[in-house]
Amino acid sequence: MTLALVGCLALVLGLQPSPAPASSSPERVASVIETFLRWAVEGQELPADPPQPSPTLPHRSCGGSLDPEHLPATVYVSWQLSAEGQHAACNWEYDVASHHAAPLTAAEAKDVAQRISAGTIPPQERAFFHAVPQRDGRLAVTAGYCWGAASGTFAFRADKAVLIGELVIHGY
Repeated sequence: MTLALVGCLALVLGLQPSPAPASSSPERVASVIETFLRWAVEGQELPADPPQPSPTLPHRSCGGSLDPEHLPATVYVSWQLSAEGQHAACNWEYDVASHHAAPLTAAEAKDVAQRISAGTIPPQERAFFHAVPQRDGRLAVTAGYCWGAASGTFAFRADKAVLIGELVIHGY
């Protein structure tokens, strides 16, 4: 009886789907942020497979607040925060000059939240991301900057995010 129970348990566990790869590792999160914000803020092409011209993000100018000649030094990012949280808090930052994204420390995140509340971090210095890891290791992402947003699926090639398929554009 015990042997049969152990056998059934082993069979059930063996039939469970394997967990998705670590699609949301800090390196992959940074890669998605860097890829998306180079496109949204800086106007660069999105790396895509198959290669395709990148559409324009609607309202990229942030109501005229974004000067393409004088980009913000830093864009603060809400990664996987609730709808309310994404407007009041950030947990990552993107350095525009170096094209590098990094997580904020708890103290930095607290400072940024206070600055957002005080109104000293304008919309052109903030972005949000929501991601869902896929079983195949890809990451389905919806990201927003100013009053535009886009959704797409990213694969990772040599640890760089590459858009797979279509980018769906949303305007507000």
